[in-house]
Amino acid sequence: MATFRYVAQTQDGREVRGTIEASSRLEATDTLRKEGYWLLELYAETPIRTPLSEANTKVMRPLFGGVPIKAQALFFRQLATMIGAGVPLYQALDTLANQRVHPRLRRTLREIRDSLLAGERLSDAFDRYPHIFSPIVRSMIRVGETGGALEEVLRRIAKYMEDELELRRLLSRVTFYPKMVLFFAILIPGLIPAFITIFGGQGGQPVGEVLLGIVLTYAKILGFVFLIWAGFRVAMQSATLRYAWGVFLVSIPWVGFTFRQLALARFARALSTLYESGLPLSQAIRYAADACGNDYLTQRLKPTASNLEAGRGIAESLAQARVLPAMVLDMVATGENTGSIGQMMDKVAEYYEEEGKLRSHQAGYILGVLVFLGVAIYVAIIVLQFYAGYFSGIMREVDVP
Repeated sequence: MATFRYVAQTQDGREVRGTIEASSRLEATDTLRKEGYWLLELYAETPIRTPLSEANTKVMRPLFGGVPIKAQALFFRQLATMIGAGVPLYQALDTLANQRVHPRLRRTLREIRDSLLAGERLSDAFDRYPHIFSPIVRSMIRVGETGGALEEVLRRIAKYMEDELELRRLLSRVTFYPKMVLFFAILIPGLIPAFITIFGGQGGQPVGEVLLGIVLTYAKILGFVFLIWAGFRVAMQSATLRYAWGVFLVSIPWVGFTFRQLALARFARALSTLYESGLPLSQAIRYAADACGNDYLTQRLKPTASNLEAGRGIAESLAQARVLPAMVLDMVATGENTGSIGQMMDKVAEYYEEEGKLRSHQAGYILGVLVFLGVAIYVAIIVLQFYAGYFSGIMREVDVP
């Protein structure tokens, strides 16, 4: 049960305030209406923080609380189509929630549907799920709802997510081969001695015992890798560590420039989407800066919004961030002079994405060759060490009288 605070009117026009216990917003609304109240406001009280709730917020949500961007893109595309066809919003949410979507997204959509039926605005309902929907998405929904262009905004959200998904798939493709080589490199130290033991008939160990040992060894390795991943995700909740990690990524020789390009491509794409959706330019820059995925670049770009509010031009303000090359600044200045900032930022995003794709492919090939050579040397060392020990043991047995 949750506690909800409400503001309502009685039948004689008096305003009343109070709290009510209910399992959901819809149940609280129904109860108040049955008592004869006309509901004005209803919001959940902030729950008391406990060690369990803190662990859920700081550990479980960063690790397992999100929804894949592919599922979100499909949802927003379908929602825009249904609204364009004249389907009521709550019915569209109910229909999409009953489809075979991601389980966490399904629960979230049902809760948003209940919030709408309880009289809550769509943007306020989405704001209650910051761990699922990014600030960009939530701000665009608010703009579309306020300006009466929700269908168009939802289509822009879907397009933005599809572009982001394509960028992530590019990074996955170019790093797939090195990842596979590294994965099998982890298996080598146990597999080579095990195969020699099994097929060479040495050691006197049963095959089943050898294979069980291999499984247990790699279960420990996978557990160790998971702990490293989980520790990294939890540590990234610290703003200081995120900033330091952002500085490190863009400082890596040669590869860091590629990370910078891809991050700025996200910034430009998000800025174009937000600005074309009707958000003021200064506010759009603040949200777009968060979209680049690098806290160092975010902190360099956000002061641009303050400079704009002080009366400076967009090109001049971005130049002070010192993260964009002169060619891109010239493109922005042209868009500023012609009144087509959104279209010009799309061109900037395309430029960065093409450059990032080229350098990502080059980096993937180079990394793959380096990893392959490193693994080859690693295998050779392991084989030499094994046979050195094997033959030294045979020599000791020969020397024994």
